Amino acid sequence: MKSSFLGHGKVILIGEHSVVYGYDALALPITSLHIKTTVEPSEKMWMDTAHYQGPFFMAPDEYDGLKYVVKTMLKKAASQAALKITYTGEIPIERGLGSSATVALATTRAMNDYFHLNLTETEIINITNHAEMINHGKASGLDAATVNSDCLIFFNQKDGPKPLRSKLQATLLIMDTGDLGSTKKAVTQVHKLLNESPTAQNNLEQLGRLADETKTAWLNKDAATVGSYFNRAQEILHSFNLSTGKIDQLQKIALANEALGFKLSGSGLGGIVIALCRNEDDALKIAHKCQNIVAHSWIEEI
Repeated sequence: MKSSFLGHGKVILIGEHSVVYGYDALALPITSLHIKTTVEPSEKMWMDTAHYQGPFFMAPDEYDGLKYVVKTMLKKAASQAALKITYTGEIPIERGLGSSATVALATTRAMNDYFHLNLTETEIINITNHAEMINHGKASGLDAATVNSDCLIFFNQKDGPKPLRSKLQATLLIMDTGDLGSTKKAVTQVHKLLNESPTAQNNLEQLGRLADETKTAWLNKDAATVGSYFNRAQEILHSFNLSTGKIDQLQKIALANEALGFKLSGSGLGGIVIALCRNEDDALKIAHKCQNIVAHSWIEEI
């Protein structure tokens, strides 16, 4: 017997970091980026990924969230079965594309199917969220909600995810800087800054309000205004020392070539950036000018 689940990635459009403190955020599933998790019988517990092949529970610390998922699902199944769990796909790790949430969710769903557990959606998301807490120290639930969605979501910790199926009628260029970010380091850095600086606290509140304003502009299909909110959000994230020289360089290129807005996406300190464009032609032009700086780029019609 074998069970598999194909999980997809995500990008945060606006509200990263502020969402951890209860404010709203907007995030978009990226179904073209995915990881497949396959569960099958084995002679011993075994993990097979692009970066690690070996005994499951001896995997490096960055897999601790997955270890939690597997232990939890085995306990729920009242099973001591030995399994081989294989991960194949193309979501770069530590980039802000939701790779850790994707594999946690996919592992939970694949094992739920394998053991015929019939867990509820709430149970599945709770397990995924707890794995994210282990991975990142503090998790809002946004990543888990977005990799579990097939459309744009508006999210806060109190109300959870709300689907938004309205299209902005614009184009999003996603670029991978090729530099590893660290969610745990970034979240700790922002937390320290908030404790020390009233200005940072005000900026965090403004970042949270920008998510609400972006939602309104999105529903009005006002891409130019959404772009201006992206730019202001990037100013705030830059003030939190989350940008890098490469991100600043990409911002200059994008805005000089007709991007409506630009910002980092995710925790920062590397990872991915997003540029809002009027159309695919503008996005392709910016991607071409940035091709020698970035590792990868993707274009999504939004």
